[in-house]
Amino acid sequence: MKLIIGIPQIISINSKLIWNPTHIEISKGEEYKFEADGLWKDLLKKCDADGYTNLYMSIYNGLKRSRENNWFALMGSINKAGDFLIGKNNQIVFNQDGNLYCYANDVKGFYWNNSGKLFLKITRIS
Repeated sequence: MKLIIGIPQIISINSKLIWNPTHIEISKGEEYKFEADGLWKDLLKKCDADGYTNLYMSIYNGLKRSRENNWFALMGSINKAGDFLIGKNNQIVFNQDGNLYCYANDVKGFYWNNSGKLFLKITRIS
C-alpha cells in the first residue's frame, strides 16, 4: 500500500517476529515520520522502541542483527536488505524503492523469548 501524504498508518510490530511486514511501499526520495509507542520485553527486560544496553549483554553485541544499535531497538529494512534505526521517533528520507519491514534488534535464534508489541505510527511527509 502506498501512503497518502499526511495520513498516518498505525502498524503493530510483534517482538517475536524476525520480520514484521508493514505492507507499506516506499519510493526513493519520499520522507516518512515514525513514532513508536508501547513497551516490549526481551526475556525479562522491558524497554521501549529505543531499546536498551547493559554490561552483561555487551559481550553478545557481535551477535545482534544490527550491531551498532541497542538491543531491542525498533529497526526497519527495505526489502529485507540493509537495516536502519527507527527507534521511538525518527524522520527518514529514503534513497531506494521497496517494501518496509520492521523488527526488534535481537539475535536471530533468540526471538522465542521475546514478548509484547509496539504500535508504530508512520506518516508520509513528502
